[in-house]
Amino acid sequence: MRRLLYLMALSLMTMVLIVPTAGAQQGQNVTVMMDDNHFEEANITVPAGTTVTWVQSGDNPHTTTSYDGLWDSGIIQGGSGGSFSFTFNEPGTYEYFCRPHENQGMVGSVTVTGGGGGAQDTGQMKVEGTAPLPPSGGLTAPSVILPAAALLLGAGALTFAVLRRRTL
Repeated sequence: MRRLLYLMALSLMTMVLIVPTAGAQQGQNVTVMMDDNHFEEANITVPAGTTVTWVQSGDNPHTTTSYDGLWDSGIIQGGSGGSFSFTFNEPGTYEYFCRPHENQGMVGSVTVTGGGGGAQDTGQMKVEGTAPLPPSGGLTAPSVILPAAALLLGAGALTFAVLRRRTL
């Protein structure tokens, strides 16, 4: 019985160490709301690898457009709940605006921290309703967690069977 408890504790410790590592490979997701006529949380700071999604929550048409030409969502109609996403892979500060409402102060910035430095971002963008971008490589959470969970469950079941057989 002691061995079983020891193996269960060891399995739990292994899982606790693997899961945060898998999540770190993915980056974060942050949402910025496009209200009438301002960005909710207009100025944000995120780590490199973060995907920022702007969601249309107002009645007026809006865009999220970078001043340096990295992204432009195009017009997202008011009341549509449409969204636009961009992944920031390089550190730097990226300022953006809403084309129809820039003169009314609908501007913001994304400050990206960490990573290998460089002023030009090579992020990815996605407009709701378009096909997803191809994977860029690296580990993803399901590719690490699922095999690790299967391995741990299999090892636990095998250990349980062996220990049960010895006690009979």
